Parts: sequence; structure tokens; C-alpha cells
Amino acid sequence: MEKQQIVDELTMILDGEPWHAASLKETLKGIDARHAALKLPGTHSIWELAGHISGWNNVWAERLNGNPVSEPPNGNFPEEKQVAEAAWQDLQVQISNSFANLIRAIEKRSEDEFCEKFEDNDYSLSFFLHGAVRHNVHHAAQIALLKSATAKYETAAS
Repeated sequence: MEKQQIVDELTMILDGEPWHAASLKETLKGIDARHAALKLPGTHSIWELAGHISGWNNVWAERLNGNPVSEPPNGNFPEEKQVAEAAWQDLQVQISNSFANLIRAIEKRSEDEFCEKFEDNDYSLSFFLHGAVRHNVHHAAQIALLKSATAKYETAAS
């Protein structure tokens, strides 16, 4: 039951109707590569946050599959290598794929494992996965705020 709840939450965050705001896919609609790469002072760009979400979802999927991965291969908040529409669209596909990878890894776990310690930590698999849900909501909300703020910034700069 808890496993399905977490899977459902992750699905809603990406492409459903979460109670807290628009889905991540809905939030990313209308953002072009230039807008995604824009960095306001003291912030990560939307692009960096998108890479962060994708990277960490994949790390967690790997850990759930028994592979001791500690950080995304492209870094914690990977900067865009090339501000191009094709690269931005590819990153959005990577986000979707990362959610699918995480969900597949969760689905391989039995419901009984959710109460057990996860890896060598002092917390359970349940705590770990609820943290992954909160992480995704947190950064999706940051993207939503940056989408609005960068649009206003670009308008003011024009």
C-alpha cells in the first residue's frame, strides 16, 4: 500500500495533478532553452535544477537496485553545456526517464522492505523514499518560482 502511494505521488509530481501545484511537465511547458539557462543572482538556473532532479532520481534508482552510487555522474547541479533547444528538450526527456527509472526500482521492492533500514543508514526505506518525493516537490516548486521570476526579469531587462 505504501509502495503504491509513493509511486502515485511521483507520477503525479511529474505528469499528473498533484494537490500542491502544477505538475513538473506542466511547469516546464513554455520554457525555452534560453529561459531555462538564465541565472538570477544567487540562484540555480531552471536548467541546473532540471539536471539536479534527473540526476538524483537516477542515483536513487541505482541505490534501490543495489548499486552504491553516491552522486550523479554529471554533478549535483550540472550546468548546461550548450544552450540549444535540442539539448533542453533532451534534458526534459531525461527528467521523465529518471522518474520512470525510480518508479521501476521502487516497484521491485516488497512492501515489507519499507519498514526495514535502507542500506547502512539509521532510517528506513520508507523514510528514504518519502525524502525523494519531498526532494522532487521542492525543486519543482523552485522551477515554478524561477519560471515566473525569470520571465519578469527578461521583461524588465527589455
